[in-house]
Amino acid sequence: MAVVHSTFPMRAALVGLAVAATALAACGSEPVAEPERPVRRPPQPACDQANEALAARSGSGEFLFERSGAAMIGAEDWLRLGRAEQDRLIETLAVVAACSAATPQREVEVTVRSESGMILSSRRVRPSTDFRSGGN
Repeated sequence: MAVVHSTFPMRAALVGLAVAATALAACGSEPVAEPERPVRRPPQPACDQANEALAARSGSGEFLFERSGAAMIGAEDWLRLGRAEQDRLIETLAVVAACSAATPQREVEVTVRSESGMILSSRRVRPSTDFRSGGN
């Protein structure tokens, strides 16, 4: 009686092992980065709206801003704003800075200081390109 050895189970095991090794190798690989979108300025309506909002706020003289993203506000006034309003103000400053930059910027530096020069907030911000979402 002759013994016949089938190679099918061995091939199946090798294929399974190769698939597992490929999957394991993929786990350690770097994630594929999405291509970055081109840097654009915020749309003109967003620039106009942000400028108007900051101009209205600065009318009292208790708030001063520069188109570079720098601003001055009384420390007590800043604290009274609350976190959500502070974030909206910083976003508005970022839009104005992005609109005023010589070249389009992906992020802008926004620094808010008190009347004595103390930094109340300093952040790098991606300005919104959707003026309807800012609520400014």
